[in-house]
Amino acid sequence: MADAGPSIVGALAVHELARAGAEGLRPLAERLRRRVGSFWLDSARAEAPLGRWSYAGAEPWAVARVFGDALELECRRAVRPDVPAGRLRRRGDPLALLAPLLAPRIAGEPPDAPPFAGGAVGWLGYELAGRLEPALALRARDELGLPDAALLLVDRVVALEHATGRRVACALGFGADAVEARGRAREAADAWRAELLAMEACAAAAGAANAGRACAAADAAGAPAVPAWRAPADRGACSASARAARDAGTLGAAAYARAVEALLDHIARGDVYQACLTRRVERRFAGDPWRLYLALRAASPAPFGAWLSLPELAVLSTSPERFLAVEPDGRVESRPMKGTRPRAADPARDAALARELAASAKDRAENVMIVDLVRHDLGRVCETGSVEVPALCALESYATVHQLVSTVRGRLRPGLGALDAVRAAFPPGSVTGAPKIAAMRLLDRLEPVRRGPYAGALGWFDARGGADLSVLIRAAFVRAGRAFVHTGGGVVADSRPDAEWRESEDKVRALLEALERAERAAPDAHARGAPPAPDAGAPAPRVPTAEAGAGAPRAAAGVAGAREPHAPGGGAGTREARPAEPRAPTPPRVSP
Repeated sequence: MADAGPSIVGALAVHELARAGAEGLRPLAERLRRRVGSFWLDSARAEAPLGRWSYAGAEPWAVARVFGDALELECRRAVRPDVPAGRLRRRGDPLALLAPLLAPRIAGEPPDAPPFAGGAVGWLGYELAGRLEPALALRARDELGLPDAALLLVDRVVALEHATGRRVACALGFGADAVEARGRAREAADAWRAELLAMEACAAAAGAANAGRACAAADAAGAPAVPAWRAPADRGACSASARAARDAGTLGAAAYARAVEALLDHIARGDVYQACLTRRVERRFAGDPWRLYLALRAASPAPFGAWLSLPELAVLSTSPERFLAVEPDGRVESRPMKGTRPRAADPARDAALARELAASAKDRAENVMIVDLVRHDLGRVCETGSVEVPALCALESYATVHQLVSTVRGRLRPGLGALDAVRAAFPPGSVTGAPKIAAMRLLDRLEPVRRGPYAGALGWFDARGGADLSVLIRAAFVRAGRAFVHTGGGVVADSRPDAEWRESEDKVRALLEALERAERAAPDAHARGAPPAPDAGAPAPRVPTAEAGAGAPRAAAGVAGAREPHAPGGGAGTREARPAEPRAPTPPRVSP
């Protein structure tokens, strides 16, 4: 896929922009969202350290998609000398194939660069675990045909530091040596800064009411001269049979209760001691996905808000939960959340609900179980004795719910990086159960359809080795006039089916209300002349693809076929088998 040898060198250039106004990155993100492959990693709840930075961008130089044991790469611009423009496919271990695309050698860096200045932005879907873990064979119905993972490879990012209002334009450059790489990075950063300044000047001159029309020409002029973006063949065509399968994918209250009872039976037998049952809710959606995201962030601001637009799917999330943060020096952190209560409008009632959660033995037991699981996962890749739990079952309050949150930290062993941490800990323990593999097998039988991106991870991988990924929850997925949301909760020995259903309703309420508000706003937006949003997931013509073997990349040729079935065991790439998890017929003792 790419030659990661010493001949390829990367460099980073950073330019300062004017300080941000009260709206932060939103004005630029709104301009960029009209372009292909747009993203906004949006710390709408910007308290440090979780919400220190926000990032936005568009026009990735390449897009990597994982389907089973195949990695499909669409290289739109020849940014790296070792990755030619065109399309190709290679089979093997997904993370092993992604690694050389994410980690060129960076020849130094500006001292004031933000944590993410270029690399990859995207999502890792829940079912990717079936390719990373040989002991898993996930077989839930796949009627949408989405990738198991999708990453935008980006060489240009605009970043905002919330505490200071500082904004910076960042660009990567690559070459055969450091001199060439630095020169290309400076050229790219100069062009990127000029483009961002032109967007802002255009919007200011045109005025809010006519900005969309007046700046269309400037958008076209500022866009890079690259081949037109084309979506891959629509693997999830909206046939009558597919629609019927989708309608059957939602667990109603009675079916959800039966699934909880089945899990309680397995818990009583000692097969698992917790499992996170989820359900999908589907709605027709004729609105603008961008307005839906704005409605979500207004209703439930979160440190890991995200807008991510691909031709096959728009992903909108207001996640409060960090899956993994990895520093370039090897420090790693996870912040699992377990235990939920709804917020109340009455302050006294709201405070009582918070106290009830903090004192709940059941919720603390759920949280401690997942903490033990995360410690086990990180222990596989961290230095002996470095894994610690500096915060256990801390109470955090968000716009719609109170949560119990713990913090687990460690230090990766020398020679290991962000992808190694992902391999050890994916998918997040808070959305699976414990023991993880046994819980995932049970859930695969009880949940009627694949989770897809939901309950996976979303965030960034920086070219210098850092990463920050949220748990992809509190999310909506928009595709071809349909919106999909998911909800659920952890089932333990003393769970009650009715209470579990209410908890899932509490968690999804803000999402469904935001869908309704965005739908109501759609006619008004079109009446004002706002440009229509791209139709994420619209059927597209087939495009050429090349099948690459173990050698160097070849020029794109041929036609991409239909999606191949997920064969157990994955491809031929190298894997590190997960050690057997300890069977625990009784739950761990809850810490006081």
